[in-house]
Amino acid sequence: MNLLRTILAALTLCVTLSACGTPMAEVSGTVYVDDQILKEGEIIFQEVDNSKTPVSNKIIDGKYSLKMVPGSKRIQIKASRPTAKPDPVMGTAAREAMIAEEFNERTTLKMDVTTGKHDNVDFKVKSILRDP
Repeated sequence: MNLLRTILAALTLCVTLSACGTPMAEVSGTVYVDDQILKEGEIIFQEVDNSKTPVSNKIIDGKYSLKMVPGSKRIQIKASRPTAKPDPVMGTAAREAMIAEEFNERTTLKMDVTTGKHDNVDFKVKSILRDP
């Protein structure tokens, strides 16, 4: 039992020390959709080469803030809105994606994130047009 505790303590120490030595970046800013502040959504920073787990956070009243390991990132912005017509079965409006593909699933947004704090990293995206 003591050997197991020693191994667990050593592993915890290794993980703690390696995390402390990693330089971090902080990125924050505002997201606009069609030149209006995005009320609610999600922003995701993912390594271009998919080598690390993506980092995401909520967008609230246009504002977002994230901490991450520096690197070349691909950024996705996601948000939904009520559909134009209520669901006849449920009687309420379902939700649909509102951000154009080139800013989420097929994003063209990229950023080379460096160590340190990066404020006012704003994104201006377009919504998906609704069918009339």
